[in-house]
Amino acid sequence: MMRPLIAALVFATPLAAQQAPPADSGTTGVPRWSFGLAAELGRPIGDFKQNVNNAGGAQGHLRVRLDRDGIVSLRVQAGWLNYGNESKRTCLATTPGCRVEVRVNTVNGILFVGVGPELAYQLGKLRAYGHGLVGASRFATVSVIDGGILPDLVAGDDNFGDNGFAWSAGAGLELPITRRVSLDLGVAYQGHGQREYLTKGGITDNANGSLTFAPKRSTANLLALRFGVTTSLPWRHRKSKS
Repeated sequence: MMRPLIAALVFATPLAAQQAPPADSGTTGVPRWSFGLAAELGRPIGDFKQNVNNAGGAQGHLRVRLDRDGIVSLRVQAGWLNYGNESKRTCLATTPGCRVEVRVNTVNGILFVGVGPELAYQLGKLRAYGHGLVGASRFATVSVIDGGILPDLVAGDDNFGDNGFAWSAGAGLELPITRRVSLDLGVAYQGHGQREYLTKGGITDNANGSLTFAPKRSTANLLALRFGVTTSLPWRHRKSKS
């Protein structure tokens, strides 16, 4: 009586293995970690547009997948937008006859750092995403001395700055160009609230060596257009385990 039962089990086991649904392997094609770099073009809006023209800069982000399918991720982002420059030549110290001449470059810019959730949806090969970030930003005016002969930085100083809370909301599309690298196109709104900031000509050098500042004050919000690339981490391509 045991022989028919054993024979039934032997034949039934491979059949059940074929018919049973595969066990959850816990793997996904969406990388656990991703890193991106992008060029940004900032378009001031509202009162900020009255004082500042376009801004240009760069942005980087790190993204970690939080669920198996890559729908929900955590995004950490930082970027710098330069909205004004001016340059002039001056003497180094008080050497007679201006024996040593240098170039002083003054840069006005915005540093933004934020963190928040990112939601994604797969549209064929395209990955559509949206994110919301909260963090801080600094409106800074920095002057640096360029040696003139070589493109080296001799000295620099932070002349003026205004720190505060900032937030951003954006969306974008990623189009894969290799197995681990994608083109990244996106747009984001940056809200910085009321800020004091300098524009071109906002610093006056006085005869006694002191500086006079003429800051602007307004809401300082902008739209940032982004074009860059995103790559999976680590560089060795493999499926990530949840």
